[in-house]
Amino acid sequence: MWNLSFMRTLTEVIQEADQLSEEEQAGLTAHLLSKMRGAPPGPDDQEVERREAEIDAGTARLLTHEELCKAVGR
Repeated sequence: MWNLSFMRTLTEVIQEADQLSEEEQAGLTAHLLSKMRGAPPGPDDQEVERREAEIDAGTARLLTHEELCKAVGR
């Protein structure tokens, strides 16, 4: 049986997560997304390497932040 005095509220968890470093927050985010059903998978290592090679070779079309926002309707 759960001891409710040890249960944290979502607000408390969020407050604690806000205190993590950026790297720790990224790790927590990746972990939580991996647990969600229907969450889109991220690129695998091979895809990341392929994209990096395209950027390094100058063959990738890169977007500015403004272009990205416009493309997604923001």
